[in-house]
Amino acid sequence: MPEHSNNRLLDLYKIAIEEYRFQVKLNWDRTAYHLTLNSGLLAIAVGLLKLGSAPLVNLFVAGVFVIGLLASVIGIQTIHKGHRYYRHTVVKKTLMEDQLGLTKPVEGYEASLTQAISTTTGQNEQFQILHNTEQWLKRSLRGSITWWIILVLILFSIANAVGIAASLWLYYHPASTPLSLPGQRFFPW
Repeated sequence: MPEHSNNRLLDLYKIAIEEYRFQVKLNWDRTAYHLTLNSGLLAIAVGLLKLGSAPLVNLFVAGVFVIGLLASVIGIQTIHKGHRYYRHTVVKKTLMEDQLGLTKPVEGYEASLTQAISTTTGQNEQFQILHNTEQWLKRSLRGSITWWIILVLILFSIANAVGIAASLWLYYHPASTPLSLPGQRFFPW
């Protein structure tokens, strides 16, 4: 490979690494935002629901739960899309590493040791990435940290859906008499 071509490829590789780092940071920032937002909305809604107020307040609380449900669904979609972008940056990075000769085993070391940047298990799958790219891009998230975070957001969605149902039930079935003794709340939590 001519020297100017090799330098250009090295410059592109540096850009690919920067893009990879950008995607990791952006995805984590978005994930942290969605987890914080969903935690806060759920805490606010449950706190208001525990007050056991007038039917109109219960309708307002249902609205807060709806916003929480929507935020959870948007969070799940955002994480999926961000992870797709991340995987595409890994493919580009790996392609350039291969062209630079960084994916070949280093002589004198274990066969699995290369100069390629392969911090995660997925990045160690250079052969799969380079020869079965579409299959590698579409592989399941099951068992990954991303999968667990999505599971947490699904649980937030379920909690918000239950909160919507409880708020609406309380709105349509207001208590005509106190449901508890004085000084004791209706909900035990």
